[in-house]
Amino acid sequence: MPSAISGAPAHCPYAAAPIRKATAHRAAPLGPLVLPPSARGALLTVGTGVVAVWALGGLYSSLGPALVRLVAPGTPPPAGGMVFFTVGAAAALTVWTLRRTAPGAAATGGCLAVIPSAALSLAALHGAGPLALFGGAALAGVAFGAVSQGALRLLLASLDERDRATTVAAYYVLSYLSMSLPAIAAGAATQHYGLRTACHAYAIGAAVLAAAAVAALTATRRRNAPRTTNALPR
Repeated sequence: MPSAISGAPAHCPYAAAPIRKATAHRAAPLGPLVLPPSARGALLTVGTGVVAVWALGGLYSSLGPALVRLVAPGTPPPAGGMVFFTVGAAAALTVWTLRRTAPGAAATGGCLAVIPSAALSLAALHGAGPLALFGGAALAGVAFGAVSQGALRLLLASLDERDRATTVAAYYVLSYLSMSLPAIAAGAATQHYGLRTACHAYAIGAAVLAAAAVAALTATRRRNAPRTTNALPR
């Protein structure tokens, strides 16, 4: 038995060699995924809106329970989880409702909904109570669903099938970074400056981004309108 055990290491490299050789043939270096040029303009146009709605979703998912306790200290613990449930339910309903709406209109309307959502959230911190907070969460869900519905359709409208995977990947990288990084920053700011101050900065930042997205979408629609008019048969 000892001789068999002592001889095992000598045979292991030879036994593993075919496996390593076969794996080397199968493995290929992954090159960088480049966003197609036709999608870059659309992503730049709607990107600030995507950042705004995903950041707002990150606020309610991370600090929603703490906001409920701050606004209404006597509420039961499950009420904190209901904030993000409200966001998700409103987003799902909005996606289904706007499935036949023009993507530009859906994205613009969603960005516009961010502004009253942020205002209601701030009003809740200034005495309006939990009803304003849940109203802001519902509007945040509407904004999330509308922008997600419109942005993806805008990005994929003029792409070949081979470019769609790269574009969707870029969209979701931007989306999840927009949700996670501001939420982490808000948590750190809460530790240093307090929840009220962090939420004020967060809500105002989301509203500013949404307003910038509305301006970009409106300008793009106006630029494209003459082309559409000229393309019509006379």
